[in-house]
Amino acid sequence: MPDRDRVLQGIPPLSAEEEAAKVRELREHIPAATAGIYLNAGSNGPLPREVDAAMVQVQEQELATGRGSEHIMDDVEVRVDELRGVFAGVLATDLHRMAVSHSTTEIVVRFALGVAWRSGDQIVTLDEEYPAVRGSLAALAARTGAVVRTVSMRDTAGSPRSDEALIEAVAAHLVAPTRLLVISRVSWISGRLLPVAPLLERARSAGILTILDGAQSVGAVLDDVDGLDPDVYAFPAQKWLLGIEGLAGARVSDRAMGASGFSPVIGGFLAFNGQPLDGVGEFLPDARRFQMSGFSRPALAGSARAAGWLQMQVGLPWAVARGTRLAADFAAGARSIAGITLLADPGTHATLVSLRLAGWEPEQIVAELGRRAFAITRRVPGLPAAGEQPGSLPAVRFSWGFWNTGDEVARILELLTLFAAHTPESLPKRPAIDIIHG
Repeated sequence: MPDRDRVLQGIPPLSAEEEAAKVRELREHIPAATAGIYLNAGSNGPLPREVDAAMVQVQEQELATGRGSEHIMDDVEVRVDELRGVFAGVLATDLHRMAVSHSTTEIVVRFALGVAWRSGDQIVTLDEEYPAVRGSLAALAARTGAVVRTVSMRDTAGSPRSDEALIEAVAAHLVAPTRLLVISRVSWISGRLLPVAPLLERARSAGILTILDGAQSVGAVLDDVDGLDPDVYAFPAQKWLLGIEGLAGARVSDRAMGASGFSPVIGGFLAFNGQPLDGVGEFLPDARRFQMSGFSRPALAGSARAAGWLQMQVGLPWAVARGTRLAADFAAGARSIAGITLLADPGTHATLVSLRLAGWEPEQIVAELGRRAFAITRRVPGLPAAGEQPGSLPAVRFSWGFWNTGDEVARILELLTLFAAHTPESLPKRPAIDIIHG
């Protein structure tokens, strides 16, 4: 039973022993969690067996009877609506605000294209926004004459700006001719939780549209999304929601669906009220007007099962709290190791923790952790210098989730301590494993 439900029913939260038992049971349902130390949900989360079972069921039906039956397209629409409902449950928002798409980047860019841009209009974003988004915004600006204003998350010395300083720097641009703010809830590079609430409020007050990139937050951070009320909140299925690549959700505000909001520039058959056989077409009145088509039925089934399993069986509040706690324990331990620099200040990260180790390249750390602990981590890039803003160096990113354990935190910290005492050249070689053939 999820902790929130236990509290509502007057049952005490899980004891340490009960939580340990729950984690052991859940790890049995997630094979990748026991194959190694899984620390890259920031790219792709580990798949639960439930997800595989749901996909196999649909795949076997398609294999046995084909994918060309007339009812298949109706079934796609039903499954998309099911996923919309599950996504709405995750965000605790209303169904009419939810749409399904293919990726976070696709959502961000398609909505940005849905603004009637004029030469000189401005788009404000941050230097740690996802590269595909920043590149697409630059291409849009080059074509329309709009201007992209990029605010750095670091000061001129390369240190993280305080929340207050970052708010001030972004807010300075939230005036005419700015028409769009694109910002992440959690930085994919540093793992930092961004102070989005005051920025969204200031943008609203100025009549500026907002797109919130939730690629590293939905499923990892609990927010009052309707309270934040970004005009668009974009998020993927395959990361912290443990679903399948090629699917994503968009929560669209009522304001953004109005006359002064975003216009759909392209739509699949799921976006229209009937088929536009007259060559004109009528978009649906709710967020579905922004939907495309071309969705895989097995992927839809798997992603709906994943997010539903996370909510109903795991308990999303418990999962978020546990992942956050493990990340905090890891960050505190890493901060105490000589030579390690964390990219986010204490208390400002979510479940992502990024760090650098003096004398080591990130790819060397990733490789050694893989060899010595079967750990799956990833390198994140540095940023080039821009004007007076210094560049930043690449780092190693660790994505912590409810499936991880305290022992895994300790093991990674043990290895980082070992690495810190050596250079890549002086590090004792890992003993070779002799395979004896019988």
